[in-house]
Amino acid sequence: MKLFLDRHKTLLPRVDVIYLLTRVMTFVGLVWFFVDQYRSDQDWGLVLLLVSTYLLHMLTFTAAAAGRFDLKLAYFSAILYDLLFIPVYISLTGGLASSFFLLYYLTVSVAAYVLTFWCAAVIAFLATGSYLVCVWGDISVANSIDISMRIGLLWALLLGISYVSDFLRRSESRLMKLFDTLNLRTSELEKSQAQLEMIYENTRILAALLDNDGVIREVMRIMCATLQYQTCAVILKDKWGNFYYRARSVEGRQSYHLKAIDIQTIELIRKVAVMGEPIRLKDVRDRTDIQPLMAGAQAMMIVPMISHNQTHGLLIAESTQALAYSERDVKLLTIVARSAALAIENSELHKRMEELTTIDELTETYNYRYFVQKLQEEKKRALRYDVPVSIIMVDIDWFKKLNDTYGHEVGNIVLRDLSRIVKKCIRDVDIFARYGGEEFVIILPQTPQIEASQIGERIRDQVENNVIDAGPAGKLKITVSVGVSSYPENGRSQEELVSVADQALYRAKGSGKNLVCTI
Repeated sequence: MKLFLDRHKTLLPRVDVIYLLTRVMTFVGLVWFFVDQYRSDQDWGLVLLLVSTYLLHMLTFTAAAAGRFDLKLAYFSAILYDLLFIPVYISLTGGLASSFFLLYYLTVSVAAYVLTFWCAAVIAFLATGSYLVCVWGDISVANSIDISMRIGLLWALLLGISYVSDFLRRSESRLMKLFDTLNLRTSELEKSQAQLEMIYENTRILAALLDNDGVIREVMRIMCATLQYQTCAVILKDKWGNFYYRARSVEGRQSYHLKAIDIQTIELIRKVAVMGEPIRLKDVRDRTDIQPLMAGAQAMMIVPMISHNQTHGLLIAESTQALAYSERDVKLLTIVARSAALAIENSELHKRMEELTTIDELTETYNYRYFVQKLQEEKKRALRYDVPVSIIMVDIDWFKKLNDTYGHEVGNIVLRDLSRIVKKCIRDVDIFARYGGEEFVIILPQTPQIEASQIGERIRDQVENNVIDAGPAGKLKITVSVGVSSYPENGRSQEELVSVADQALYRAKGSGKNLVCTI
């Protein structure tokens, strides 16, 4: 049975000190009364007993208020003490004429404040009964109204204080819940603020990245470290509209190897990409339109990376807990997705700008500036590791006459077709550049002169046997002259290699064209 009201977490005032002060004042009054009343009386034994027990009771309550033991027991003992000794005080001081009945009001008030209502009602009932016993012999019709008013006030105090205490306690409970909710919301806001600040800083870093791989790694770092998603992924879309995993983290294990998405479980990804709106899934265990990254995944978020109305890919986060993600999580991941989309777009534009500065637009080969840069790098590498490097120069025979006869548009078709043929004859590591006009140059790393001459002969033969569809000019056939130079046979500097290759090219042209020459 619950006796005391819960006051462990409360905004209501503690009455410990106030109650103790009233007990001290009562004690002083008792001492003064007994000294004045019994100074000529010989019955000091009972007086000393009452005073000493009251003093002991006050010391006990003081120790409880100081935290020596449970304060509830102190209050309970004080109430029981009053029920036992107040009748004695009343009996010793004149019964009905005694003013010590006022102590009952203090006892019942304290009981109504610290005890439950029914326990306090029992205390009030006992106080009423003990008081009636003390004054039973003095009750008459004349004083019945006075006694009734005393007892009625006692019960009025019980009801009034109990009601106020209960009202305050309920109000306090609601207020404490409000404070708890406010503290929770404040904590969430502080956490959100901290996350937003971190995301802002990270997106600022994203905006400064111009390398696509660096962007992907930074996005994964934000999702794993900042947003604490142990299972997440970055999905990109290629130029043909196909989706693939560019990076993923499964329960903290990250991988940046490309991975195809099962075409049978890609429907939801395509839908989100087309709609351009993020989705939050509460349970994906029974879905067939998406394949989670990890076994046991339940909750999932899929957020598109959109920039300038173009979807570059999607961000995915997974959790084994149902309802793991809130709308706030979706908003935070959306902020990251938008920043990632802008960063990817910037990196692609940067790459395109680099290509525009290094790629010849007509033939889609490298330009002269890029050729000079790469030749310098390959020449240094050849010197450092003592490996050969070769250069092939290719020039179209009778190109000026072809331009004068058919026009520059046909000449451009011939240049593009020649570029296509040469690319088929060389390796991926070889650097193919337009040297100027109808001249092309090829850098062949780690290739000796004899192998370079064989590649040059292969190019010459493929060009000679190729038929070019020149549109209005009909079918055309062209030939090329080829000059080859190599390190270390033809010099140590890149200028010497280029000069020797150029001399070999003009020797081929002077020897009847459609030839491969070396010096």
